[in-house]
Amino acid sequence: MSMIRDSRTLLFIVLATLAGWAIAAAAYNVVGDNRNPEVLRWLALVILATPLAILLGWVAARRDEWRLAAACCGALYFFTPFVAARIETILTPEAARQTAGPHWVYFTSVLALHLIGGLALAWWRGRQQSV
Repeated sequence: MSMIRDSRTLLFIVLATLAGWAIAAAAYNVVGDNRNPEVLRWLALVILATPLAILLGWVAARRDEWRLAAACCGALYFFTPFVAARIETILTPEAARQTAGPHWVYFTSVLALHLIGGLALAWWRGRQQSV
């Protein structure tokens, strides 16, 4: 088992992940089951907040890795909705067929995947020595 070589980077990315996740979870809880067009844009914050926060934390810790950070956080942002939608079709196929609805499995999956992804990225970069 390899040890953490850059605890500063680990700390920055973990704190950024937790901050972004808290914002995303708060946005989702505020919207709740309300799917009026006026509040739907806040659901985009659920998908965007954590990857953006991870990117900012990573760049704050290691400015020279901004390209790698942008690629990894962009991939997390881009692929999470597809994975969350697939999880929803497996766990609740009837909810996945609805065009409008709370889709709580989908948004819970997004929150979980972003948290796991952010902590995994923090662990990965914390194991690598900063150049």
